[in-house]
Amino acid sequence: MIVVDSNIIAARNLSSVLTSQTKEVEHKDPVWIVPCLWRYEFQNILASAIKVKQITLEQAINVWQRVAGILIENESEPPATRVIELVAHYGITAYDGQFIALAMDMGILCVTEDQELQGKFPGIAVSIERFLEPAPADRVHEGRATYRRSKKRR
Repeated sequence: MIVVDSNIIAARNLSSVLTSQTKEVEHKDPVWIVPCLWRYEFQNILASAIKVKQITLEQAINVWQRVAGILIENESEPPATRVIELVAHYGITAYDGQFIALAMDMGILCVTEDQELQGKFPGIAVSIERFLEPAPADRVHEGRATYRRSKKRR
């Protein structure tokens, strides 16, 4: 389970240089958690894509319906006081604070390509690349055991 920023949602569902990597993120962890704010940010991304003729109105509606059908089930609202505290202490926007507060409250990572968030919240806000890095081995490696052969009793 991970919190994903709207830029990750957009890259996963629209043509982008990051689309293949976001598919890998989804494969590694398919449970994406989002604040309700994602709806408005993603709708704005779709609107912008229509304006620059990257997609048609019909394509935008289809993408919206498909993505909303998945993510609305995974919405969770962070406490407003937590968001305001993050804004005051770190100088981030309340929009970004929604994603970070949600990740902090749930104790999970926030995958984002926002470098400011990655810098201000290391260990919480991680890039796609960092999220996809192989996890360090959690096993303890011991030296090879030596066994003595028992002497046969006569």
